[in-house]
Amino acid sequence: MNNAVSSFLRAHDRYLELDRLRTECNRPAEREVMYIELMKAYLEVQYRAKVIAGLQYADGMDFADMQ
Repeated sequence: MNNAVSSFLRAHDRYLELDRLRTECNRPAEREVMYIELMKAYLEVQYRAKVIAGLQYADGMDFADMQ
């Protein structure tokens, strides 16, 4: 579980850094590349969160159920 949480935190930190850097892009091509990378980072954060929820569910933690 600690590895999954560490992976989530790394992915989240990468997303936040890309979001910060996004405002520094000047050219349209730069912005396009940045938005693509930002979306990839967002999807990775979502995936890592689902992995953690799946591990919690496998451990018998009921709060991982979808409401």
